[in-house]
Amino acid sequence: MVRLLLLALAFASIQACVSVRSSHGYVLERDQSTLDAEPGFDTKDSILAKYGEPSMIGVFDRNSWYYLFSADQARAFFRPETTARTVVAIKFDEGSTVASVEKFNLEDGDNIKMVSRETPTRGKTLNFWEQLLGNVGALPSALGQEGPVPGQ
Repeated sequence: MVRLLLLALAFASIQACVSVRSSHGYVLERDQSTLDAEPGFDTKDSILAKYGEPSMIGVFDRNSWYYLFSADQARAFFRPETTARTVVAIKFDEGSTVASVEKFNLEDGDNIKMVSRETPTRGKTLNFWEQLLGNVGALPSALGQEGPVPGQ
């Protein structure tokens, strides 16, 4: 019985070590090898017909379209690690014709570390009891009654 229990425990722990792969964003079709656009020839309509809606459109420049793809791998309880990333930036001129195509991959990106500091806020910091009892006596307006009128 003990051997069976240990075997089941070992099998369960091995299952936790299986890596999980996931893909996000634009995924190429089987017959596509790359995402290409010919500057001066392709237009917004032809790009939409070939590749569909872009992953992102530029916020300040609506003539910049971005097709994004990323692949992640996670093992057990560890954070997922990005194994591949591709960004294709297609820029259009004023006539909706492709002006340029740029391709970026994982090596082109920068690893940005987040700052863990917090910005202090102005005002009084309330302790537990002040937060709990702070609204005692502030009920008249919640019951539909008007509070004291200023100046009277």
